[in-house]
Amino acid sequence: MSLALRLFATALLTSPLLAHADLPTLQPELGLKARVEQKGENYRLQQPDGSWMELQIPEANETEPRFEVADYDFDGHADLAISVAAGMVNENYHLYLYRPSLRRYEFLAMPETLIDCVNCSSFFGLARKVEERALYSNCRSGPRWYYDAFRFDAQGQPWLYKTLQVQDDYSPDYPYVFFPLFEKTFDTQGNVVASRAMNDDDQPQTWTVPTARLYLHQQPNEASRSKAYLIQGDVCEVLARKEQWLLIRYASKKGPLERWISLDQAYDLHQRYSAAAHPDGLRLSMSDFSDASSPLFNLGLDGDRPLQLEHAEVHLLFTAENGTQSSHRLYAANHQIELKPGEGYLLDDNYIERQHGQFVIYHADEQQQDAYVPFFPQLAPGRYRVRAVLTDPGLATPLYSAEEVLIDYPLAIAKKAGAP
Repeated sequence: MSLALRLFATALLTSPLLAHADLPTLQPELGLKARVEQKGENYRLQQPDGSWMELQIPEANETEPRFEVADYDFDGHADLAISVAAGMVNENYHLYLYRPSLRRYEFLAMPETLIDCVNCSSFFGLARKVEERALYSNCRSGPRWYYDAFRFDAQGQPWLYKTLQVQDDYSPDYPYVFFPLFEKTFDTQGNVVASRAMNDDDQPQTWTVPTARLYLHQQPNEASRSKAYLIQGDVCEVLARKEQWLLIRYASKKGPLERWISLDQAYDLHQRYSAAAHPDGLRLSMSDFSDASSPLFNLGLDGDRPLQLEHAEVHLLFTAENGTQSSHRLYAANHQIELKPGEGYLLDDNYIERQHGQFVIYHADEQQQDAYVPFFPQLAPGRYRVRAVLTDPGLATPLYSAEEVLIDYPLAIAKKAGAP
């Protein structure tokens, strides 16, 4: 091929979007041409053999279509894309791929087998990533952008290579652990071959080990625990989550290490307890509520420096006489806590009550409406040591009450007169 023809073909393959006044001519192969023509309000494509095909224009509200010539399926031949604005930010695309075996262009519809697997119901905001040989479809829903990436098989049909999957896996059992988005990479059979959590900036999301020692597991089960462990402050990339387990990648001195860790162990408030002074200079005091005739739960906070907590949660730790330990998330504060040095902050001052056979305590809900929350979890009868814990993303470590209350469960609390 002459230098002039090579430059002409390259220009066609990399041409920018064309307004309807500059309708493109395509050269899919040496000696073959196709062109787009407008006829009234319609558009049509003249195939290399001279026949005509009506072009489908994406639906739009009074916007002119734009045309782009590029190699969308990475087979070395020029393809045609037609796009129109869809709403404020999205761009809807129709694709016409050149089929070398037929020497003609064909409309590419989203395969029905993929419609339920993708974020964008059709092709939107197309971007070619040559280094991946992948075609990215980008659409915005709500406050963020989502993407689906496609590769093409030998027949020129797309298969889902990569996508963002929305996860709804927030669990109050693990304070402030939330991985809403995972990028999944698939093989041609639809099997997941790679996974990683992503943040709102489309960057890999990391997680910091919150406890002094955290053992690594080969599989998401206790039986596969190894002798290796991470220490508090180690930063890991999150690859996947399976219930109470995280698959993490840690950059060790010997190279990247991919292992499972237990969230139950990482966020075990019993194991994280320390009697040392809190690094934030805070103190948590708890009243003795073991008196069944006056079971007042009083919780107070004070500190040496100003502090604001936005997402504080109160937890209770129970230790039975036989050493069995359990924890209970009592409630989320549901309001901002602003602490001033030298001034105490009253977190709670309410009675434990018994209603319908259950122990409860008054605590307003997120709408600041009257509400009662369970005070005790399902405990076996017996004697327990109880300690309160305050957690918040703004705290260096959980804050434990200095006091530990001894109770006999169940408490002999009568139903409060007039209680609902």
